[in-house]
Amino acid sequence: MDGKNDVLNDLTAPLSPQQTSLLITMAQQYLMEGAWPVWRFTVATLDRYDLDAEELIRSLPRVGSTGHVGPSYGLTSHIGHQIANDDRPALTIAASLHLPELQPYIGEPFLRTLHTLIALQRNAPVSTQDATKPRYTLADIAGAVPGLPEGFLARLPDILRLEPATWVGSSGTTEEGIWWHELDRELRKYSEATDLEQYVHTTSRLITAMAGELPVPAQTAPAPIPVPAPGSYVDEGLIADLEAKDTALQVDKLVALARELNTNHAAENPYACQMLLRAILDHVPPAFGQSAFQGVVASFPWGRTDKAYVKKLAEFRNSADDVLHRQISTQPSRIDMHDLPPRACVNALLQGVLVHLPGIPQPQGSQ
Repeated sequence: MDGKNDVLNDLTAPLSPQQTSLLITMAQQYLMEGAWPVWRFTVATLDRYDLDAEELIRSLPRVGSTGHVGPSYGLTSHIGHQIANDDRPALTIAASLHLPELQPYIGEPFLRTLHTLIALQRNAPVSTQDATKPRYTLADIAGAVPGLPEGFLARLPDILRLEPATWVGSSGTTEEGIWWHELDRELRKYSEATDLEQYVHTTSRLITAMAGELPVPAQTAPAPIPVPAPGSYVDEGLIADLEAKDTALQVDKLVALARELNTNHAAENPYACQMLLRAILDHVPPAFGQSAFQGVVASFPWGRTDKAYVKKLAEFRNSADDVLHRQISTQPSRIDMHDLPPRACVNALLQGVLVHLPGIPQPQGSQ
């Protein structure tokens, strides 16, 4: 097999900017809403950049068999058939290797869960008269793996269903509605997979062996399409619209904060970005008729998606407090650029400011 085909079937090899755009589009909505977006959303979003979502998802690397016969594994749950508009293709653990923003919410919790399941299987009681495999429930995982991200357990059955490490074994629900899955000794094949890259390499090797053949080349990636350079953290057009808005409230400080945030984001200065974004959150509540940001989240009639965005910003305040108030100590700081919320959250908030400003009455006597 030539080197080109090896790359096409290496799930850890760097992706093209176009392929990465597809994964980011799907992942951002998952992180905001806790569910994979319908395919129509992904298609329409990438259409804005003249990218073909159908071609891109077919171009992603995949190991094992092609089509519907035989085992295979890739970066998405999609295998090759046509995707309906209301389908919800999901990203796998392998995809989180390419998306650092997914790793603390899916990739790393999955690895912790996987090794807990390996330990449970190894230490499960063995009967001389009963051949039934041991089972585990979500409560078992919650008790054995503390500190899992909020919502991870609720989505775990779907995550496990996509991963070859946890394919084997039956699943079901008790009369009380409790989900369970069997513990199979196949889990032990992943004992040495202690990080995401090792997990993906182990999965690729096992799937290739199960398929009984060398990896079949994925469809050749489409010819490179010029992709616009990533936008600034705060949309420049939105900043210009705020600056031009004729309103009783003075927006000069907000505009300055937004522009300084963009400058520091481009320079990858995480502490400055954290402090500037926190300043913006504390500055804008009066534009919504509120005195604090919690009131903005709770009282303003946001749409469903924008509500998720501003809630994410409210959660971010803990990270900003860490930057602003944690005193020097013997422990190193772990804050980096990945700790900032997605740019869509900030843009949704400032778009809300822009839309709401016209409704603020002018002071009496003003012209």
